[in-house]
Amino acid sequence: MKKLTFKLLPLAISCLLPFSSAAELNNFTPMGYVKWGSIYSNNKDRNDGKGKLDDVIRASGGIGNYRLGNEMNWWEGGFKTDLWQKDETVFDFTWYIGSGESWSDVGTLQTWASAYNLFAAQPEAKVWIGKRFYRRHEVHMIDVKFWDVSDNGIGVENVDLGFGKAHFAWMAPESSADERALHNLDLRLSDISLGKDADLTLGANYLFSQNRRYEEQDATTRGAMLSAVYRQAWSMGSNTLAFQYGRDALAGGLMSAEGASDVKYSTGIDHDGYSWRLFNFGELNFNDDFAAMYSVAYQDLHLDNQRGMKWFSAGIRPQYSWNHLMATALELGYESVDAQNDAGTNSLYKVTLAQILQAGKGVWARPALRLFVTWSDKDTQWERLNANGTRYKYAAPVKTDTGRVEEVTFGFNFEAWW
Repeated sequence: MKKLTFKLLPLAISCLLPFSSAAELNNFTPMGYVKWGSIYSNNKDRNDGKGKLDDVIRASGGIGNYRLGNEMNWWEGGFKTDLWQKDETVFDFTWYIGSGESWSDVGTLQTWASAYNLFAAQPEAKVWIGKRFYRRHEVHMIDVKFWDVSDNGIGVENVDLGFGKAHFAWMAPESSADERALHNLDLRLSDISLGKDADLTLGANYLFSQNRRYEEQDATTRGAMLSAVYRQAWSMGSNTLAFQYGRDALAGGLMSAEGASDVKYSTGIDHDGYSWRLFNFGELNFNDDFAAMYSVAYQDLHLDNQRGMKWFSAGIRPQYSWNHLMATALELGYESVDAQNDAGTNSLYKVTLAQILQAGKGVWARPALRLFVTWSDKDTQWERLNANGTRYKYAAPVKTDTGRVEEVTFGFNFEAWW
């Protein structure tokens, strides 16, 4: 039945999409990702006392979240297919949608087309246009995509330079502050070999507003960011070290994560300043049965208006496989956020124990079905508040001394990708 379904799926989609009757869908590939379950809480003050986790547990003002036993429901899915081919030249199309728990929130995540094998000397070079996930770099354990410019755009990628590959993209995001149209120029050099099982990726981003006229004299209208990502693999696993430096509108980085996605493009407000950040993460395979994920991250966001912060995160997730189907994982995480204006330090300690039924051994085996319990200790000393006391993502840190909250959560979920 499964094989029959996948054979009929391309035919059904070809009838729904506005292709000509002569078009054929070749190399049709379904793809997707899902994480789904329920998490309960003993915190009677959370979610109006409903007893259910309604948001991830993380340090206030921080970035990302330790995701084991600490994720909201999400699904996404779609397909990639070739639309036309003549000789070696191929045109293809990708379509991808996703949502949380409500079908009313379903949105288009990717819809783009590309052409490759256009030139005999550059068979892998690709020209593309549309909305897409673009060359994202991610720390899976803390759910942070630390270099993510995914949006509408146009570009050329995989141009072979001999020593590496070049990629250029012109992306079209909107301001996180006022939704004005922006231009994000993205230039990268990847696959630069540094020896056996080691490579380097270098990149530069330049962001500016389409309309740079503002009544506010101190409004930031442009920004830039430099990135370097070094990856080293060896017999016990792999390690990635990333360094980024950003200015002004990109001082907060190009991150997609809790606490970062909604302040990615900081134009139209006062956001002059700089930042630098480090991510060091990877996995260690001690033997066939015992492995671990780890992550260490730091950011110093220094703004001229004193609204920046220093963020630190460190964690590890060892996992033991009892056999090819059953594993136990223990995630230990710490996070702190210091306000630049000395309003205080927010922090989080988190410990999660999970029993996992998964398809194979190792930290990357999926699908995974999990039962888990989490203890967390969260201390909130400051929040971003306007003069009237309302929360605002760009407001100055204000000392609140909300205090510590210890919480126990438990539940179940599954995670799969294909």
